[in-house]
Amino acid sequence: MKLAIYICLVVAAIMIITLLVLLFIRKNPVKTEIMLRFALVYICIALGFGIIIWKIIDLQYVEGKQLRALTEKQQSSNKIIKANRGNILSDDGRLMASSIPTYYIYMDLAADALVALPKDTLRKDFKLLSEALAKKFNDKTAKEYETSILNAYNSKSRKRREYLLFPTPISYTDLTEVKTFPIIKKGRYGGGFYTKKRITRIKPFGSLASRTIGDIYGEEDKGGRNGLEKGYNDILRGVDGVYYRRKMAGKYVDIIECEAKDGLDVVSTINIDLQDIVDKELRSELIRIGAKCGTAILMEVKTGEIKAISNFTQKEEGIYTESTNIAVADEVEPGSTFKTLSLMVALEDGVIDTTDHIDVGGGIKAFGNRQMKDWTVGKQHGLGVISVPTALAMSSNVGISALIYNHYGHNPQQFIDGIKKTKIDAPISLEIPGHGNVKVKTPGAADWYNTTLPWMSIGYEVQLPPIFTLMYYNAFANNGKMLKPLFTKQIQNNGFIVKKTEPVVINEKICSDATLGKIHSMLEGVVTKGTAKVVKSKLFSIAGKTGTAQIAVDGKYRDAQGRTHHQISFCGYFPANAPIYSCIVYIKDPAMPASAGGMCGMVFKNIAEKAYTIKIGNMPDWAKDTVTTLSPYVQRTYVPETKKVLSMLNIPYQTQGNPKWGICSMNPKSSHLQIQPIEINEGIVPSTIGMTAKDAVFLLENMGLRVSISGCGKVIYQSIAEGTHVQKGMHILLTLN
Repeated sequence: MKLAIYICLVVAAIMIITLLVLLFIRKNPVKTEIMLRFALVYICIALGFGIIIWKIIDLQYVEGKQLRALTEKQQSSNKIIKANRGNILSDDGRLMASSIPTYYIYMDLAADALVALPKDTLRKDFKLLSEALAKKFNDKTAKEYETSILNAYNSKSRKRREYLLFPTPISYTDLTEVKTFPIIKKGRYGGGFYTKKRITRIKPFGSLASRTIGDIYGEEDKGGRNGLEKGYNDILRGVDGVYYRRKMAGKYVDIIECEAKDGLDVVSTINIDLQDIVDKELRSELIRIGAKCGTAILMEVKTGEIKAISNFTQKEEGIYTESTNIAVADEVEPGSTFKTLSLMVALEDGVIDTTDHIDVGGGIKAFGNRQMKDWTVGKQHGLGVISVPTALAMSSNVGISALIYNHYGHNPQQFIDGIKKTKIDAPISLEIPGHGNVKVKTPGAADWYNTTLPWMSIGYEVQLPPIFTLMYYNAFANNGKMLKPLFTKQIQNNGFIVKKTEPVVINEKICSDATLGKIHSMLEGVVTKGTAKVVKSKLFSIAGKTGTAQIAVDGKYRDAQGRTHHQISFCGYFPANAPIYSCIVYIKDPAMPASAGGMCGMVFKNIAEKAYTIKIGNMPDWAKDTVTTLSPYVQRTYVPETKKVLSMLNIPYQTQGNPKWGICSMNPKSSHLQIQPIEINEGIVPSTIGMTAKDAVFLLENMGLRVSISGCGKVIYQSIAEGTHVQKGMHILLTLN
């Protein structure tokens, strides 16, 4: 450092001396005077530069170390600005998963302000704080809170510095209230109170489509754990920012180096109303039959969008939870629902036609060293000679297997090629991580036996997750076009569309129009005159196929008690003549005798009728009940809207005059709905006794009243008497029983 200064000074001195020598040896006085003035200016400039150079060197090497240390002292290390995780929304924008801030609340019991307080004052303050905490959280008595706080205060452990006032994080609203409590209201330095913020992921609609929406890990940085939360983790999590803290003018200021970019929102295809229907219908049936687990999926035919998906596994008797995504993860033998695809291959190859017949005899036939049986064996005489459509309608194992074996037994590869031509086994990446795949055996492989072909034709020795079975049935409904199942509609940023999901075509045409027409007719026949007659609806036509398959337990189809276990399903679409939705219901191991039509089929029917009425028009709930409950009933109803709904659904009805409100009842003789007028005086509170909650609320709110409900069932009491003049905004309480 000193050497550098000496060198600068020596160089400056040499330059000045040289300039002076040149001045004195010149003989021209005028030029000498000019040079003298120039020398003075030059010397001043040189000195100025010298001072600057000296100051730079001084700052860099003399004071530099001290200044850098001061800077480090006034500036903290880089800190992370957490990006907010994006939301997952339903198809109409309702929140299905969102992040909210929650807070752990602490006290630093070794804070100077607390230590300085007199003991009596401190004990009094702790007592008041304990009473407030006990009243707020109601998890401990005030005395227990006080004892715990005092023990921590007198402790010498770290707990004294980090005393957790409440074991779980609280909401911002609760935190605002807690900040008004004794001692705590003095803040960090006056009362030692501080918080640690964490982000909690909530699902406003609870378990609805819970496994599809997914979860995140407890450690937020790990991100999505399953479902859409995992599949779209990179989009949802956003990008963290960076800031550091610097002391300026005696105050600490946060300096942002890089702003955080919040995660984008994922708009799912799930429809909350349809999801609620699917959940209730599936759960109710699982409880009734005591099944181990089940799934139901509702798909929009033209887009491939999954509008509802439920997965329930039995936790204990009568209690089912969404713990596994059965619909996409379980690779199961589809059973008889696969028969439709087998016949489609044979029809497309031209080796059979719907006019052909097959003799199934008594319903027993040997293939290789195994014996195949129809479900009719032991219940009635065999089906005998039946047509191809009847074989499907009656779900004859022997009939379907014989048809396929007779035409493909010499060349099973041709049958497999026909299956694969549909692209059902094409590698498809769903938006749900961890999904299963379609597994179709290949002739000549180690697991191919002389019995594989006939058993594969009826849905054994082939594995599909239920959602892929639905995928090819949806193709039947969609004029042969097979679409990838979709779980998201679009990606949004603050309400603006960033990316829109378009339908993904897996196969433009799985078969010819001629074959497709025959498949349509046969699937309708299953419902009108086959194994799924209970599925037939009075509202519209349904097409589909039942499926039953035995479940192997430890490699055997009978357990130690000699009992067989089954998985059952029904897959189809509706309305059959102009499909809107396709749907599959799959149930595993019911506790009572398995019936694919009576169990899965009835769930399908109930879902279909309610989903259809929602799709047809945005009607109130009471109207949906009116058109979907076709057993005899008496119900008060809003006549103009009811007539509109009934007309859209082509349901015959009769009415007297043109009333605004009426009693809607079923005429068992004519199967017509009869609407009889009820006198409702405008501006007068009517009687709602005997009405359902939905009807009563709709009627009263349309009159301008604010309604509260207590209980469930039908109205047995109303707080404002019938005949009272209505005043807008009046509050009325309805008691139900």
